[in-house]
Amino acid sequence: MKKNYVIAGAVLLSLNMFGQEQVKVDTLQKLYEIQEVNIHGKEKNEGPITRIDAKLMQDFNKMNVVDAVNLLPGVGITQMGARNEGSILVRGFNSLRTPVFYDGIPIYTPYDGNFDLSRFTTFDINSISVEKGLVSVQYGPNTMGGAVNIISRKPVKVLDIDGQSGVGFADGAGINSYFTSLNIGTRQKKYYLMGSASILKIDNYVISRKFDRTELQPSLERENSGSVDVRLSAKFGYTPNKTDEYSLSVLSQNADKNISPNAYNKGNSNWRDYPIYDKRSVYIKTKTLIAPKTFLNFTGYYDTYYNKMKQYDDNTYTLLNKNSSFSSVYDDYSLGGILNLTTEAVKNNVITLSVNNKYDSHTEYNEEILADSASGQKFKAGEPEQNYKDNTFYVGVEDVVTINSFLKAVIGASFNSRNNIKAQEYGTHYETGEKNVLYDFPKGSDHALDYKGGIIIEPFKNHIITASASKRSRFASQKERYSSRFGSQVPNPGLKSEYTWAYDITYSAKLGNNFNYEISGFINTIRDAIFARTVGTLDNGNPIVQNVNIGKAVFQGYELALNYKPMKNITLGANYSYIDMKDKTEGSSEKFTDVPNHKMMAYTKLEAPSLRSVLNINVEFYGKRYITSTGDQAPEFTLVNAKLSVNIVKGVNFDFGVRNLLDRNYYLSYGYPKEGRSFITALNYHF
Repeated sequence: MKKNYVIAGAVLLSLNMFGQEQVKVDTLQKLYEIQEVNIHGKEKNEGPITRIDAKLMQDFNKMNVVDAVNLLPGVGITQMGARNEGSILVRGFNSLRTPVFYDGIPIYTPYDGNFDLSRFTTFDINSISVEKGLVSVQYGPNTMGGAVNIISRKPVKVLDIDGQSGVGFADGAGINSYFTSLNIGTRQKKYYLMGSASILKIDNYVISRKFDRTELQPSLERENSGSVDVRLSAKFGYTPNKTDEYSLSVLSQNADKNISPNAYNKGNSNWRDYPIYDKRSVYIKTKTLIAPKTFLNFTGYYDTYYNKMKQYDDNTYTLLNKNSSFSSVYDDYSLGGILNLTTEAVKNNVITLSVNNKYDSHTEYNEEILADSASGQKFKAGEPEQNYKDNTFYVGVEDVVTINSFLKAVIGASFNSRNNIKAQEYGTHYETGEKNVLYDFPKGSDHALDYKGGIIIEPFKNHIITASASKRSRFASQKERYSSRFGSQVPNPGLKSEYTWAYDITYSAKLGNNFNYEISGFINTIRDAIFARTVGTLDNGNPIVQNVNIGKAVFQGYELALNYKPMKNITLGANYSYIDMKDKTEGSSEKFTDVPNHKMMAYTKLEAPSLRSVLNINVEFYGKRYITSTGDQAPEFTLVNAKLSVNIVKGVNFDFGVRNLLDRNYYLSYGYPKEGRSFITALNYHF
């Protein structure tokens, strides 16, 4: 790795928050927590189909958000190998269409419209929720496929300390990873303070012994697969009374990630890495009771994203002399504000008005590369800066109406607007053909109206049926509108939003204290979908495409989840999801990639109090998935994982875990084999 973060790992001291006690005054207050996003007046579902908490993440050894969310039904994951980016898909919708939020704040990069979620480690996270059916207006625009909200920790005691330190190793490879984290906080009568720091360093991992080695992957040690993630956060909260809360938060993430080459396909684009992949965030959140049963909540945030990607000549990762080699810089920021007014002042109604504005700025360029006679590097001229600026405005309202003791109705609507302020490109003009020129795209705007309605029925206590229909839209990203993709794509500045009609019915139940389950069925009919239409051919025979609004599709399926405690020291859990995705675009037979048609997860947790031990065994099954739009498929696979945790002294546990116990050879993207059998040992502490 090109950076040494070991010293930073020793400085484990910073600040985090959230995990709030609920104020037992009225319905609205009981449902509201400053970092969460809910439909107020609708019972929160704590079942295993929509939410995973810190304890489960630790039980399953899930150290990043992508792997953690994958435990839930209806959620798929993928690894974009050429950029080493972990991403999630909710009911078939990728991260462009299912935005990810951190304490209710969108975290996508302005240009790409998504973010490498593998860079978000779980050491300071309280829980992750996934909204699929009724999605609150408080999330704002672009929630076409739903919403994922990462919720940070908050101290609950006068002195609240937890953390873990450990190492990972593989068969015959010795130690190839280490991690350490620390969360320290305090909760006082009128304020709270919590800090977090963590480092996760992974050397080249070891793939399965069942992998047939290739010229580009000659050993079991995965080529160029290391990474370092350092995360620091600081948060302070002020609680002047039982209803109001004000917080200031600072978050810093630094990453140095390598990109493994495709094990089968040769090409210059194989030799890449991200020596810098950084994110900074500052945000404030407020909750103020401004009238009886009426809260005004405000969130203001400033995010910066800075990354540098290098594409080298060959697998020595030293020279950038070829025409196709470069050192690309992204320097972005987002500035936004969210204002929510929620009231129960009208009898039998919980009304929420949300106003959301987000300004996105993206700057990119290829930097100048100086000549170096010692290494053989030749001088390479850089590019002028290219700037892209968008402003997105959103206003939405929803109302949860209590009709009687067992029936509620939910209605809502929103207006979404996006204005392009500036968009520049350097290269060959997409209309005139003039080369090596900095030019401006025409300005434009887009808007969309969304609606939703649903009913919530509770025929018996702890039995809830929710049925809903929603029209949800998504604006095209800057990349989809303006990128030329090295000449293989024609920009379309006028590209409009796409939308889906989402239909969902969910039944959840809790039988006593030992058994709860949930069943959900869904249909998404997608219209005006952004579709890459072939408009020409390159000299090498590869197609030239342009993004247009002509696509139609139907995603439908169902999900099951249950949790059962048959005996005091035994817990059983499982979930299953099925999805069928069909392209309905006229004249097209595209296959939707990255989502397995069948997915199942099952686990057993055995507790032995006399031995002060807990054994967790889980199995993950993934059916076939398309890996190309023309129909190539990845085979199904099953993973077996286990973890033994032994309590040494009060507050301190020793963990030993194994991942991919059967050493299964599998991949999510063709040519990018995943980790084989590996082990992890750690000390966990909580005081």
